Amino acid sequence: MTDSSIKPRLIASRFGLDNTTKALVILTGAGIIVAGYLTLKTADPGSVVCSIGGGCETVLSSQYAKIAGFPVAGLGLLWYMTLLAVTWLVYAKRVWSPLVAMIWVSGGLLFSLYLLYVSRFLIGAYCTWCLVSLGLVALISLLVFTKGRK
Repeated sequence: MTDSSIKPRLIASRFGLDNTTKALVILTGAGIIVAGYLTLKTADPGSVVCSIGGGCETVLSSQYAKIAGFPVAGLGLLWYMTLLAVTWLVYAKRVWSPLVAMIWVSGGLLFSLYLLYVSRFLIGAYCTWCLVSLGLVALISLLVFTKGRK
């Protein structure tokens, strides 16, 4: 075996992360990137790169893009960063019950579905990045609830 193939195994075994927990960390990291990008682009919605449908600018410049002056994408960024800590404390350190992770992801999924409703029925446009985030939250929720049942 080469040295480069040993390192990931050593890291995973050192922290005792199973495959589901590793997937949670990877999906959460992707969510941090997406939410971070959207948070930055909230200040200048015209500069967002949006592929399918092109509704990102419309969504990010709508009255629903901020709550009390704070970007909704920033709330998503905070949610994902907190999820990383929750994942660590629940699945790696085993300090908290898996119920904490289930409650946290349920809140995130419900809020993401609410934002989908706002996007569809109140704004009338879809943001591709927002839909990617919704997909990540849905996958994370699936993993957390599947893991919690074991």
